[in-house]
Amino acid sequence: MSAEDYHKGKHPAFGRANPELAKTAFWTAMVRSGGTASMAIRKFEGSRDMMMGPVWSYHRHGMSLTPLPDGRYIEIAGEHEDGYDPDFYIYNDVIVHDSRGGCQIYTYPKHIFPPTDFHSATLVGTKIYVIGCLGYRHERRPGFTPVHALDIETFEIAEVPTRGAMPGWIYRHTARLDADEIVITGGKAVTLAEGDQQHTANLQTYRLSLKDRVWRRDMDMEG
Repeated sequence: MSAEDYHKGKHPAFGRANPELAKTAFWTAMVRSGGTASMAIRKFEGSRDMMMGPVWSYHRHGMSLTPLPDGRYIEIAGEHEDGYDPDFYIYNDVIVHDSRGGCQIYTYPKHIFPPTDFHSATLVGTKIYVIGCLGYRHERRPGFTPVHALDIETFEIAEVPTRGAMPGWIYRHTARLDADEIVITGGKAVTLAEGDQQHTANLQTYRLSLKDRVWRRDMDMEG
């Protein structure tokens, strides 16, 4: 990785198409090396200019990893560091690892695929269903559950409209496929109490039918 590559591509960026294949040498080098933003800054800047904004990092929390039958692995989004850190950033990209050690990075417009972390990713046929998110505080929608579907052949991503008894703004949960339903358990949901955001443990089991896109709670089904 050269200093020129670093300075050309050091900042995260949203895509302009759905998807946009990123051709940023610095990002690819960071994936291959597993490097962090702070490592790159020390190497190419010496010290950090606190006004320059976050530097792109492959080291993340809340990123999903999905193996595909053909040997590829798909990593989706995630966050780097916490809000107090100058390199804190929540990503909305998709990283595809092939079986030969190569990778491709796809980016998306924010309105197509918002910054997403601590979600679940469930492979169903040729789509990965991305459910839930912690996200930036000001972008959370308590009571609503974001669902997107990533096409693993084209890498186009689309919001999936759903209705019914949603689990709410859920994150750090577990998802599994059960016939034609995605079952959600555990995690936490962001709720509102007197105008303040609260993080409440999810003690319910929710099912999203992929046929009619309706959410149901297990106890609702039993009733």
